[in-house]
Amino acid sequence: MVIILDDPQNMALTPFALRIPEILENIFEFADEQSNCNSNVLVCKSWSNPCLNVIWREVKDLIRLVKLLGPVYDRGPTMEFSRNDAPLDWDTFSSYAKRVRIIRFKENAAKKHYGVPSLSSVFADIAYQRPSNKALLPNLRILEWHGYTSLYMKNFATLFMEMPVKHYILHEDRLSSAELSLNLRTVADKCPHLSLINISFSLPVQSHSDIIVNFVQKMAHLRTLELSPFQDMTSLTTALRKHPHLRKLLIGKLHVVERKTDKSCIESLALPSPDGDHFTSLTTLSVVAPYAVAEELFTANLRSLQKIFLISDLRKAETPFTVKRLLETLTERCLCMNSLQLSYVFLSQTTYARFPPASCVVTKVHIRPILQCSRMQSFVLKHPFPVTLDDPFAEEIATSWPNLQDLQLNHVPVIRRKDFKNSFTLRALLPFARHCPILVSLSLLISPTEATCPSSTDIQELPKPFLTKFSSFDVGSSMLYWDDKHQVALTLAQILPTACQLHYHNDKRDSLNSNTKLDEKSRSAISPESCNWESMVNRIPYVRWIDQRSKVEQSELLSKIQQLEAENERLRTQTQTAVA
Repeated sequence: MVIILDDPQNMALTPFALRIPEILENIFEFADEQSNCNSNVLVCKSWSNPCLNVIWREVKDLIRLVKLLGPVYDRGPTMEFSRNDAPLDWDTFSSYAKRVRIIRFKENAAKKHYGVPSLSSVFADIAYQRPSNKALLPNLRILEWHGYTSLYMKNFATLFMEMPVKHYILHEDRLSSAELSLNLRTVADKCPHLSLINISFSLPVQSHSDIIVNFVQKMAHLRTLELSPFQDMTSLTTALRKHPHLRKLLIGKLHVVERKTDKSCIESLALPSPDGDHFTSLTTLSVVAPYAVAEELFTANLRSLQKIFLISDLRKAETPFTVKRLLETLTERCLCMNSLQLSYVFLSQTTYARFPPASCVVTKVHIRPILQCSRMQSFVLKHPFPVTLDDPFAEEIATSWPNLQDLQLNHVPVIRRKDFKNSFTLRALLPFARHCPILVSLSLLISPTEATCPSSTDIQELPKPFLTKFSSFDVGSSMLYWDDKHQVALTLAQILPTACQLHYHNDKRDSLNSNTKLDEKSRSAISPESCNWESMVNRIPYVRWIDQRSKVEQSELLSKIQQLEAENERLRTQTQTAVA
């Protein structure tokens, strides 16, 4: 028996939600391409149209798109339409082309499937025969091109540039200045309403900078701009200062290539600006540059700036004075800042032969200026050396930032001495529990010892409920010793919510957490301190269970657990000795 779903009688039995095309499209988005192409699109006419919209929304295979116009055959290095005097099938093409919203062409994908055949001949035929009064892809919104642009430069404008395009992404390494200029002039003429531009090169050429500046100045509706770093960025930042709609500026965020020299990618970022507001609509800024160079952008007030990401590409640590001066400048110039991240690109353990002198270590004195930004919701500080902090400073942070949601204070330094103890203790959690009701994530380098753990009375005095949204506590490279495990587990069991995940780190293995399963070989590479963290994390659920029992039962159960752990440690040591 065949059931025809398009039949009115059967459609009446279909849930109303499954008759709405928008809901069907959302459902098909979660299905894989094979299911959509082979099954869902064939169910009925009511499903076919929404499913085709999903199938053709994003095109990564240009040859698949071209074949809608007619048969295409491979002639070695080129591809051409079959010459049978038949006109191109524009009706079929138009029925699918109107569904295309995104084109993403990647050179690697083309090499894998086709050995990068040239489509120049095919594109020339399309450009010659296309209807003059119709857009080729009338609903195209995003055009993303990764490499191989020069082969299609001749017909590039005719085929893909349409007025509705909003996002233009170009990742290219082979373009000369003349080819880039032609490309961007065409884009500016055909797509004047671009709101997002992303142009990157693996090895940026300074001569490309002026071409990009001229292009960006023509984009009156630009809201997001992402570029590779050039040695001299002053002409670009000068042109962008008065842009009325620019919201996000990202320079070198994802496209920085490590160099063998100590020279940074950007040597000059911005010229000194006269008094007055600049970048009046800018809300997000990300720059890969030394802190002293990045500071050039903040010679005037940036009143709308909220999120700042500054990534140093120096191969050595920024000095404490540089960190402090940058934070003072940001506090003074960015009054609406609520998120700040300071980090590095290329630092590694091999960069440093020994622990630095005290003059190179960042302390709370250098960080304190940023506490004046009362709007802060997220603060991330990454530094090669441990930062000298203490529990009273945690009180300062918590009282200064009541809206804090994410705090990362260099919990995994590149280099650290085992005797370095100038860090927080578990008592640092109490101020956050008192003053930061919406805290979600906390990453700290701590020295958890039995002597410095807060008492049960201190924890009971916290205003309830506390840390209700707290979901992640990362202790990074913190060291936990065997004798302190029990008290640390008791403390964390009382402070951390049940759903909170505790994470820790090991130098011989990337970030570990309580859910990681290890084989015996991997476990042998883990430091004793990480084993102690793992054992402590596994103990917390039992501590919470014991806490619900009577005092006599608690004492007996804890004594039994300690005996079992001691026996377990003895057997483990005995086994390792026998294997050795």
